[in-house]
Amino acid sequence: MRHFALVTYAAFALALGALPASAQSEGDVGLAIAQVCGEVDERTQGVLAGTVRDQSSGVLLDNAAVVLKWSIPMNEYPGTQAERTNSEGFFLFCHAPGGFAIDVYAESLGHRSEAVTVGVEPGTLVVEHIVVEVSDPSVPGFITGRIIDRSTGRGIENAELSIRDEGIGTLTNIRGMFVFEEVPYGVYIIDVRHLAFADREVALHVAGGLTQNLVIELSEQAMELEGLTVTVEPKRFYNDMEGLVRRMNMGFGDFMLRSDIEASSASSLTHLLLGRGVRLNDAGRSLVIRGRICTPMVFIDGRMTRLDPDRGLLDISVLDAEAVEFYKGTASIPAEFNYSNNLQVGCGAIVIWTRRGR
Repeated sequence: MRHFALVTYAAFALALGALPASAQSEGDVGLAIAQVCGEVDERTQGVLAGTVRDQSSGVLLDNAAVVLKWSIPMNEYPGTQAERTNSEGFFLFCHAPGGFAIDVYAESLGHRSEAVTVGVEPGTLVVEHIVVEVSDPSVPGFITGRIIDRSTGRGIENAELSIRDEGIGTLTNIRGMFVFEEVPYGVYIIDVRHLAFADREVALHVAGGLTQNLVIELSEQAMELEGLTVTVEPKRFYNDMEGLVRRMNMGFGDFMLRSDIEASSASSLTHLLLGRGVRLNDAGRSLVIRGRICTPMVFIDGRMTRLDPDRGLLDISVLDAEAVEFYKGTASIPAEFNYSNNLQVGCGAIVIWTRRGR
């Protein structure tokens, strides 16, 4: 029996993002378990963790019930455990039974996912991502949230928010809170403006019938009077964000917005892509996509990036990413990123949009 200090979900997610794929599926209890779970019997117990998302929109679901069931020899009643997801859609079972075939399913807002059977070996960590069909494209969704000062964390009063091309706008209250009611299902850009802060634009899935809560940070912009410099965050060129929304609506790739990146707590590009139909190769320097070991093309703010030959994909951080697009094969790559004369094109493409743009 080992005794470890019990810490938060966020700390576990950070540790999980730092682990190689092999430590997430086999081998000894990893760094994440040591940092999170108070007591783990490595002879009989393992750790099961993951996320719960809405199937249609990809929105992370908080307060979803995650249930484990397994058969016990010589006992007509199955073993069960249950936990709820936290505010970021993350769940954690520190004492999952080792050596059993476990059925895992999630329930949220009266909807239940299909059961997935997983095997948790004693002393190992298993990561499972569950989807539940919760949202209804035929009904509107709701957006609530808060605008805060990035440097102080305080709410910003009278920040102006508008949903681009929809004619919907609102202002924050004295605590920086805001609400958008009955926004049609879809993908939108929210523009945020304030005289004392740099503008922000945030891409967002709106899931029908769900309420999503956002926390948007603004950076100060220095504004001085006549003859002096005004410093602002630069706007993106060539309507990059509009292009992102268009490609998301086409649905050919896998898209991760800022909220998804923060919820994953991944600092590297390769660990952000785990659980999206790929495996890591060579400690994360390249990927295994559809059984093929290769390195996709990487674009940052629209420009193709030459990777370090020794570090490969490990050379790319997502800490400053506003959105990431992932295309697994040639047929799914949009024309603007499909370089037919490039040998890497058959491996797909990864497109990263940073917070500041070009």
